[in-house]
Amino acid sequence: MKTGRRRIPAALAIAAGVLLVLAGVAYATIPDSSGAIHGCYARSGGSLRVIDATVTNCKAGETSLDWNVQGQQGPQGPNGPAGPAGPQGPQGTTGSQGPAGPQGPSGLSHGYLASSNQVPVAEFPAFSNVGSIASVPDGTCMIWAQISLDDSLNEPSGNCSLKVNGVVQSPTVTAVELKSGTANLTVVSAATLSGGGSTVDAQCRMGDNTTSANVNLALVKVDALN
Repeated sequence: MKTGRRRIPAALAIAAGVLLVLAGVAYATIPDSSGAIHGCYARSGGSLRVIDATVTNCKAGETSLDWNVQGQQGPQGPNGPAGPAGPQGPQGTTGSQGPAGPQGPSGLSHGYLASSNQVPVAEFPAFSNVGSIASVPDGTCMIWAQISLDDSLNEPSGNCSLKVNGVVQSPTVTAVELKSGTANLTVVSAATLSGGGSTVDAQCRMGDNTTSANVNLALVKVDALN
């Protein structure tokens, strides 16, 4: 009889240990790792019991019912009003200096001037160079010639023009007729010089060979013409 009484407490101890283990498993898996709680709802009687879905399934006559500890996310609410501007932060340190950019255009780069006095003017159809600038470097140039013609014996007519490297610049042929023995005219042109060491001339011819010319020939190199 004494032996039988000792076995009963031992059996109870084993059963209690099993219950503790099962309780520990249930505690660890309800809710499950995704936050879901699993239950079984009895269609007859309406009883509800919570289960560990990894260990237990719903019985016949029960309906599986799952829900989350955290509910579904609701719709996004309207934007709140903008908050006030924060205080200005401290000024950052000065960055390192960047590389130098390419050199820009220099503007007017060089000017040339040649003057001549009392240069005889050839009789038509020949021409006389009455002013000249030689050895002009390549580039784009504006050219002016101020020409004063004088003929004390007659009042002939003729024309003057500009030429670059022997080629007349169109439209620089300017007709002139002496009145009271004198006439003044200005001839203007623009040209792009190439080939190195160009020559720019002012030339004139008249209806007789008794006319002389006083000339100021100017040339200015520029970056561009519009």
